[in-house]
Amino acid sequence: MTDASESRSVSTRFRILVEIASRQPSVQQKDVARELGITVQAVSERMKELVAAGLVVSRSRSSYSVTPSGVDWLLRHARELESYSERISRIVRDISVTAALGDCNLTRGQKVALEMRDGLLRARPWSDGAPASGIAVANTDAGTDAGITRIEGVIPLVVTEVVVATLPTVQDGGSRHADAPRLRRLVQKSSFVASMAVESLVALRLAGVEPHNRWASPAAVIEAASSGLSCVLVCTEADLPRVSERLAEAGLQFSVVDLSLPTADVA
Repeated sequence: MTDASESRSVSTRFRILVEIASRQPSVQQKDVARELGITVQAVSERMKELVAAGLVVSRSRSSYSVTPSGVDWLLRHARELESYSERISRIVRDISVTAALGDCNLTRGQKVALEMRDGLLRARPWSDGAPASGIAVANTDAGTDAGITRIEGVIPLVVTEVVVATLPTVQDGGSRHADAPRLRRLVQKSSFVASMAVESLVALRLAGVEPHNRWASPAAVIEAASSGLSCVLVCTEADLPRVSERLAEAGLQFSVVDLSLPTADVA
């Protein structure tokens, strides 16, 4: 079995050979040392070993090239590294467990199909053609949280556009100057409604709607939209720049609807 010191030596040799191959024929030991985070002396010693082993040829103090034997050595160890990396990925995949809501009773070891629905990861019996699959880690009842491992495939997820509905601040009339019927129609098409500030909460309640969220609403909407829920965020005109910035930073598409009533319509 390879001991730790030998493993470190092989790792350093591999990294130096890669650096030489990428820089040849003009190779500065100080540049290699800086890239690898080791001393110039260590690089110099390894260079001498590589030359002695026939993996590198030196034509001058700063001219090095990888020999055909060096290329073969690199490729062999690269394949070993790739194989090891794949093994680690399989191990991590097998021990990683993700929670999903079971659509039915599941048994340990059962293969399931996975999908995002209503903003939650769902597990149901496997059927051919399902884009993503996993294995249940324990017996669970329908409607409870199920541990899923060995997930494969791509879970389809449509990130929806967020609708930002604005109304005046209280100084400019607040909820009294908001179009309640229009707001009611707007939220009827949405799966997740959030309010920001007192004016927005009152406007929603006047429209007969209780929001799903009233705190840290931009963050909540970002999370909900990223989980595939259609969202409406109601805020004041003063809060719009801050909300727009947060949504843009999260990479979400959004549209803005002005709920302000025309002056003539305000009693």
